[in-house]
Amino acid sequence: MAPLAYLVPPVSGAIAFFLGVSPRARFHGLQSVVIGVSWPVLLYVASVLSSAATQLVFVLGVIVWLGLLISTALGRDLRLPLIGVVLARSARLS
Repeated sequence: MAPLAYLVPPVSGAIAFFLGVSPRARFHGLQSVVIGVSWPVLLYVASVLSSAATQLVFVLGVIVWLGLLISTALGRDLRLPLIGVVLARSARLS
């Protein structure tokens, strides 16, 4: 269930968080929600700056999204910098 959290963030992430039984699925669900919310916000902010900034944020977002999707499917649990520890703790406590 954990890799499925990244299919359509943040929707699939929320489903994985609320319906996931294992802490791993819940963690990746939370992380997917964070990506699914922050990526469009960052795209909007970048669009105010320049088209080059928008393209850069888009490409970096795709790389992060695909990296998390593929690594989770392969059984690795990558965490986002800074907030990953908090999300992991929240997934175990909830």
